[in-house]
Amino acid sequence: MFYRIFLIISMLNYSSTAIAENNDFDNAIKADQLLKESIEAKKFQNFELALSKLQIANQLSPTNSDVLVQLGFNYYALGKLDQAKQSFQKALSISPNYVDAQYGLVSVILAQNPDDLDEAEKLLNQYIEQSPNDVQLLTISKTIEAIKNSIHNWDFNLGGTHSHLSKSYADWNEMEMALSYKLSKTDTITGYFAQSHRFHMNDQKYGGTLWHTFNDRAYGYLTGFISSSNKLFAKYTLINGIDYTLINSINQNINSFHVTLDMKLDHYDDGNIKSIDPGIIQYFLGERLSLSGKWNNTFDQDNKHMSGFLVKIASSPTEKLHLFAGYSNSQETSDRSSNFTRSLIKVSARFVGFSYDISEIVTININYTNEDRKETTHNRKLYNKNTIGCGIKWKF
Repeated sequence: MFYRIFLIISMLNYSSTAIAENNDFDNAIKADQLLKESIEAKKFQNFELALSKLQIANQLSPTNSDVLVQLGFNYYALGKLDQAKQSFQKALSISPNYVDAQYGLVSVILAQNPDDLDEAEKLLNQYIEQSPNDVQLLTISKTIEAIKNSIHNWDFNLGGTHSHLSKSYADWNEMEMALSYKLSKTDTITGYFAQSHRFHMNDQKYGGTLWHTFNDRAYGYLTGFISSSNKLFAKYTLINGIDYTLINSINQNINSFHVTLDMKLDHYDDGNIKSIDPGIIQYFLGERLSLSGKWNNTFDQDNKHMSGFLVKIASSPTEKLHLFAGYSNSQETSDRSSNFTRSLIKVSARFVGFSYDISEIVTININYTNEDRKETTHNRKLYNKNTIGCGIKWKF
């Protein structure tokens, strides 16, 4: 009796195993066909269609490492890096020496941490030890080396301006320089020096700025300056501001929308001048075009409020050429000339300029500004000022 039961169970087991094997075989064929169709869709950059086919193929054949690798590449193309990473890791758990999966995993880690190459480089070196002559791995190794060479923690800016004034006033000549160092992924510090020669007087100011990135939406800064003689500049100046991405990119043509706020305090012997300037920036065309505006609110030593505005357009017609132009009608702190020390100056300015990247580490810039300056209280014209400026930026 027991022998008969054993035979029946054996036959049942054999039958179910054979059916399962047939089902697995059919599923594998369907998965392979879907894989081929997904590769064709990917050739036409139809990554969504390719992904939908691969997801079905993965359900039919969960241990098919080819399907998992293609899933990873399509997730990567769509910017879904976490899913891409999981797909490559699953493929490697099935086929540890699968070079395409190794290449994909290193690429994802590199994309997730472009400023920290250690993890990607360490993993890549392990794979190169296994396959020292593989073209894909050697290619990404060169990419990492190129990224390392392109990372520059130091920026040096040097600029100068020459201004011609009406009414036979003496020309102005000014120079400034700044040295910045990237402390970390989120923090940069800048040291600053400026020399000014106006109305046969000289003054210098020294200062620094700390830039901090709070998250992927917001960054801010804090700046402080002191002057050497207080003849032209404020005794000390404090500035802080923030830029917040209110709306992320809607599509390729309409990009992020930012709100900004800048606040400034100038301390003179005769009192403080304060300003609060909210603003907006809208980016377009892959951030190659931007429109921005600011509402200037200034309070003089007597706490009298005056307002103004600034509008600016900036564009990058090529990767290396950057243009800007704008108009402002606002107040400036007094230039300290002719005993004109307490009031603000009303300034209408038209400006235009460009910068050009000579190389990956050197950028030059030239700008021109035309200003009408008036006394704020009586609207009396003081003088016109035409300024030409130029500068150079060097990364190292």
